[in-house]
Amino acid sequence: MSNDRQRSRVERVDMIVFLSILAAGVVLTLLGVPAGSIAGIAAALAGLYGAWTAARERQPSPRDDRKVDDCAD
Repeated sequence: MSNDRQRSRVERVDMIVFLSILAAGVVLTLLGVPAGSIAGIAAALAGLYGAWTAARERQPSPRDDRKVDDCAD
């Protein structure tokens, strides 16, 4: 997968997650959930998403592994 295509996919996933959290906040507000609870839920979800994206960024691509192996020979 090309870099531009992968970046586009990541940006699309980021937008979907953002809109999902926003929609959940709107629904919870309409259901009468207190604002403090919604803020806590949003903070927890943001933390989980941050951990997921950090793990995704730390993983080397298969091409990077191959280059390291090629240099070792």
